[in-house]
Amino acid sequence: MMINVKWVLHRLPHWEILLLLVFALLGSFEGVLNGFVLGRLPSLTQATTVQRYQYLGVALLAYAGTYTCLFVFQLLIQDALRRLNIALKETLLTVSFEMGEEPAAGLNRLTNDAAQIQGRYFEVILAILSAGFGAITAALFVLATNWVMGIISIAFSALTMVPMLFGQARLAALGERWSTASQATLAAGSDWLNGRGDLVQYQAAGSFFGRVKQRLAVSEKRLQQQTNGQLRVQYGNWMLTVLTLIGPLAIGFWLIHIGGFGVTISVLLTLLLSVDHVTMNIRMLIQYWSQLTGTRELRHLPQAPTPLAGQNAATHGKGQVDLQDLTIAYGERKILNGTDLTLAPGSKLLISGPSGAGKSSLLRVLGGWQQPSSGVVRLDGETPTPADATYINQTPWIFDGTVRENLTLGQSFPDGTLLAALDQVGLTTELGDNPLDRAIHPNQTSVSGGQMQRLVLARGLLRKRPVMLLDEITAGVDDQNAQRIRDLIYRLPNTVIEVAHHFDDAQLQANQVLHYELTPAHTLVFLG
Repeated sequence: MMINVKWVLHRLPHWEILLLLVFALLGSFEGVLNGFVLGRLPSLTQATTVQRYQYLGVALLAYAGTYTCLFVFQLLIQDALRRLNIALKETLLTVSFEMGEEPAAGLNRLTNDAAQIQGRYFEVILAILSAGFGAITAALFVLATNWVMGIISIAFSALTMVPMLFGQARLAALGERWSTASQATLAAGSDWLNGRGDLVQYQAAGSFFGRVKQRLAVSEKRLQQQTNGQLRVQYGNWMLTVLTLIGPLAIGFWLIHIGGFGVTISVLLTLLLSVDHVTMNIRMLIQYWSQLTGTRELRHLPQAPTPLAGQNAATHGKGQVDLQDLTIAYGERKILNGTDLTLAPGSKLLISGPSGAGKSSLLRVLGGWQQPSSGVVRLDGETPTPADATYINQTPWIFDGTVRENLTLGQSFPDGTLLAALDQVGLTTELGDNPLDRAIHPNQTSVSGGQMQRLVLARGLLRKRPVMLLDEITAGVDDQNAQRIRDLIYRLPNTVIEVAHHFDDAQLQANQVLHYELTPAHTLVFLG
């Protein structure tokens, strides 16, 4: 997916696009005001006092009207930028979410990439609109003043495009190199911050930071090279601008000398004051062009976002689980080898095994989060997707907000249904009066680890999915809370498949929980 002009036009209302065009056109007369007003001064030497004051009145209206239009145009630009930034950040976050990127990468898109696209693409496109109308208006005025000298002046102005024509490919390559280096710097910075514990205890902070400094230096060097490339193009434009000013004047003086084509000093003064805006706007267009070229890679997203799911869809099925010749492997490393297993609706199963045996990978396959290497997985006769089963891991995801917000996730549920889910996990009384409106701040220990885990469990129960997949959900709580949570889930009508290291055999037997072990031989062994 590419963030381009078509994308921009689809994110702005038609009325705003029309107003932007109208006021950009009206404001573009700023470039010819001096030529129109000051170029007439030599002709006022023989004018009357009334004519001179009429001249001042026209000049006042022209300047005031033009700058008012420019003011409105700037207001419209700010509103357009607001709309585009909202759409851009929604798109970047959605793409990052759908790709399953690490949070640091997604936040980099939201901050760094979004700021770069706004400053070097959205704002530049709108500036091109102003500069384009300015160049056209100034060029038409110049031609109307004296078509011969106008053509000569415009022809000289066109020379300023030459540096960009030769520098475009180089600028694009420099932009791509900077983008790659910037991503490497972000990755190194993330490693540095995430590894603080090990770096401190092994006293390796200084040596490891050298890696961060090296990538940071490369990133800044690439940015400097990109900026220097743009400056070189600008320098070429500046040198040619000198030629566009001196060349037409030299020709104009010669035409005055020979008396050709009605060229006068007044005409040359008008052209001198106006052609500069043709040159300036063309030069600005070239500069903007180079900036747009440098953002090409940044604006290329790995995929287009798809519409996000809305309200919670009804879940059908009873919870039948079937595995047929299921094999899970990562390259040469096998997790599970050719396994058959059938669980009737409402069954309870605990899977144990050594660390690294692949228990979590098995749960992810059962939940449709990853595909098996071979074989078949069926939930109620269908290939599972992440929306077909409730999957809960050992790290509860709770965010700053109310209990209601943490349960509903923005979806619509009656309060009675929410309270019933809280009651199922034993939180109705623990959270005090009016529990749905209680504020939760997970980083401030406003709720215990066991309460957070049960709150996440209530969130899953709300969706009424027939299969629950639980990955070490009692690992972070004490034995008393672990037993309480298991007593709860074993009473549920759902099919429950749990992965755990620590468990109570007596509790499993009392609740008729099936117990399988995932062995180093890549098989599921029935233990009871």
